[in-house]
Amino acid sequence: MFDQSAFTTILVDLKDGVLTVTLNQASKANAFDNAMIRDFERLWNETRHAEQVRCVVLRAAEGKAFCTGVDIRTGWRAEGEMPAPFDYDDPGDFLGPKSNRVWKPFVVAVHGMAAGGAFYWLNEADIAICSEDATFFDPHLKFAKLSSVEPIGMLGRIPYQEISRMVLMADEERISAQTALRMSLVTEVVERERLWPRAQKIAATIAARDPVPTQGSIKALWEAQGLPREQAIARAVQYIQISKSTVGVRPIPRSLKTKSWTLR
Repeated sequence: MFDQSAFTTILVDLKDGVLTVTLNQASKANAFDNAMIRDFERLWNETRHAEQVRCVVLRAAEGKAFCTGVDIRTGWRAEGEMPAPFDYDDPGDFLGPKSNRVWKPFVVAVHGMAAGGAFYWLNEADIAICSEDATFFDPHLKFAKLSSVEPIGMLGRIPYQEISRMVLMADEERISAQTALRMSLVTEVVERERLWPRAQKIAATIAARDPVPTQGSIKALWEAQGLPREQAIARAVQYIQISKSTVGVRPIPRSLKTKSWTLR
């Protein structure tokens, strides 16, 4: 499981319950192609069944970009692949954990440029942080391409006008790290050299917690976004009942019996 030789575009490392995934195509700004799509399809399938994984961190190899979306030179489909009109799918179907029924907490650490398809990961992040040099933008309209899936995925996460402005301005302006923090696209901005250690520390804290209620909380929150409030609350109560009947009462791990806390 998580045999590095099985992946060609990403690096994987599992330690103490934290699966660290690194986009490893810095020479092409970590843009995703068919090879990366297939890598993530395999990754999420393995992650979903791996009890050892309690939290996932996504980051990108050092360079100018976290990810600039799809590789415009090759596209994301296999060569010669052309779906029927009603069988059309989207790269986000394969890239994001929640799109692949993975409810393990997902931490995204962004440096440099995050553009276009990079939002597939940001839109499914439970915690997104970035370095001070991070910039965010949507270049679709620059190439006369309709922008819909990625920005619609942001609805409910950040204000509508922030989304529409990013779409309409295309590559004419970029969202800075501090603006991304203000609009809740990310929850924390750190120095570039602290980005990876900070993401790992957040993930380690999460991984130390009981995985069943942790993952149940993520699933309940995610599904509630698409439900009316009354239905969402009713569904939330059901999750609590399921959690209690399935796992019973667990002792609090010794590592979490502490009065230490930080102020954000």
